[in-house]
Amino acid sequence: MQKTKWILGGICIFALLATLIAIPANAQNTPNFTGTWDMTMAAPQGGGGNGGGGNGGGGGGAQSLVITQDGDKYKVTHKTQRGDVTSDATVDGNTISWTEERQGRNGNTMQIGFKATVDGDSMKGTMSGGRFNRDFTAKRASAS
Repeated sequence: MQKTKWILGGICIFALLATLIAIPANAQNTPNFTGTWDMTMAAPQGGGGNGGGGNGGGGGGAQSLVITQDGDKYKVTHKTQRGDVTSDATVDGNTISWTEERQGRNGNTMQIGFKATVDGDSMKGTMSGGRFNRDFTAKRASAS
């Protein structure tokens, strides 16, 4: 009888230790999206058709993303020289996506979709809207 108590006690202690080890390991695998990210745009791809003139070329100046979380809801504020746009975001694993509405050069509203994968303090993604696609990268400037 005494031997059975020791065996059951050992099994319980082993199960408790295994649980305590598994919880932090799982938390480390959850990506942290929140914080401020310095964003760099790659050169434009596709579409265009203006012979490389002043239509959408270059990196677009300094840009940043501020990602906040409230419960299971995320928001992205994209800060550019043309102004700030805040959008609801969707997170799936280590991927975040959102759609911005911006005023185009002709005065019409256009939607621009963003999708990025987070790996630690780096983010790599694509923005697309209308006839163009652009890759971007971002580095975490500060965590929330």
